[in-house]
Amino acid sequence: MTPDELELTREGVRESLKQMFAPVQDIVRQLTGPATTEVGLMLGDFFRAMRLRNAFRLFSDVKQAAGKYGFELKPVAPRIFLPILESASLQDDEDLHRRWVALLTNAARVDFEEGVLPSFPDILKQLTSAEAQFLDRAYDEVLEDEAQAKSGLYAHNKDSEGVRVAKSHIRESTIDSAQSILVEDLERLALISRIPRSAFTDDLRQVINKFIPSNELYVTDFGGAFVRACRLPQGRKV
Repeated sequence: MTPDELELTREGVRESLKQMFAPVQDIVRQLTGPATTEVGLMLGDFFRAMRLRNAFRLFSDVKQAAGKYGFELKPVAPRIFLPILESASLQDDEDLHRRWVALLTNAARVDFEEGVLPSFPDILKQLTSAEAQFLDRAYDEVLEDEAQAKSGLYAHNKDSEGVRVAKSHIRESTIDSAQSILVEDLERLALISRIPRSAFTDDLRQVINKFIPSNELYVTDFGGAFVRACRLPQGRKV
């Protein structure tokens, strides 16, 4: 881009910002006083600088994670990489930032066999920190409950070690601790469900004609894969 073209682009950005802030110019003047003009000109640079800062932090943290855990990385497909970069560059929440770092790192890992679905970035950008933390808690508790059930089954039947136990539902106390709108949003995204097994598996045929308590919720297989994609290994040694 030539200097003249760059200047025209800047002028276009300034004009767009001027039109955008026209309805609130009175409050802007009240808040900024004599600095009104300077503030208006700075807004475009501010948002660009914010996204560049967050993008730099994202790449820096992915590099740090790869070094810490000894990951071998590969190129990430643009249909996954670009949505992650776009959304992560707008993220200032520390908890969600860590999940974006994990998602991009896992997408690039040679040894991450599950893979990262193209839908995962779109899902993560729709979640609040509270929703992500609820899903984490539910997932961990479900795994713990299923492990205990399997352990109890094996204790009474030594031949049942390889048997898959029934899918555990999310603990009632965990559901009660969350706002109903949060739970409904996670249901909307198919991360949790009132059906014991994911609707994307053949297991649905096993429960479709059975009574399912309407007050029980389960982490779907899809939801479990999403949680794992947004996590880095715990306690892994290089």
